Amino acid sequence: MKRKFRRGTCFKFYKYNSSADTIVLIHGLGLNLEVWNWQIPFYSDYNVLVYDLRGHGDSTKARSKPSLSDFVNQLDDLFNYLKIRRAILIGFSLGAMIARKFSIEFSHKVKKLVMLNSPNKQSASEKEEVVKRSKLVLNKGAAVTADAAIERWYTNSFRTKNKQMINLTKFWIQSNERITYSMIYPILFYGSLELHGNFCTVPTLILTCDEDFANGPVSTYMIAEYFPNSKVVILKGLRHMALIESPETVNHEVQKFLNS
Repeated sequence: MKRKFRRGTCFKFYKYNSSADTIVLIHGLGLNLEVWNWQIPFYSDYNVLVYDLRGHGDSTKARSKPSLSDFVNQLDDLFNYLKIRRAILIGFSLGAMIARKFSIEFSHKVKKLVMLNSPNKQSASEKEEVVKRSKLVLNKGAAVTADAAIERWYTNSFRTKNKQMINLTKFWIQSNERITYSMIYPILFYGSLELHGNFCTVPTLILTCDEDFANGPVSTYMIAEYFPNSKVVILKGLRHMALIESPETVNHEVQKFLNS
């Protein structure tokens, strides 16, 4: 599948069946559309859209001081361009926040919503942590955060046995331009504040992992309070990057939800 472009957004659209539902996969901070390579094969009964967020991968840079709304507008532009009337949104990490806000603002365009390992940062200490990492990236580049991210994202056993995947993930992180990456990073906190208190009635699966220490069960159940038509799933023995570390486990829960 060749990459295509729309107003600076790099995307791939796997159109398997014009009468089938469309799934939109939205990646997380510092990553790109390739993070979904291990999930796409599960969705051959759907049309699948993947794309690079602004400032990531092959998409153009985000504007100065980007907001969650900027990423929602980017997605809505793809909906309009590709004539997608309604879709299933599956967002990971920052992508889950984008999918959540899109579902609040354009609920008529969302059939179902899946949020994987979504941030929900609201405390002073969480703000301090996000701001600290943003400044670190600005001063020293994205590579300086790679090792700590890998430790948070993958379990110890996976890191030991899958060096090639670890190196690829580091490459993704290190490829981010430091100024753009540092401007987007604070959305993890300020976007959480923006979403707080907004209810959404779209049928929703909220999934995280018990070892995702930054976006784990406590945050997930707090998010679920604003989704009256939701189901929470906590995966055991996995961290932030469960969609790569154990794609079958993640997809099993997603498919159960989509088929329900």
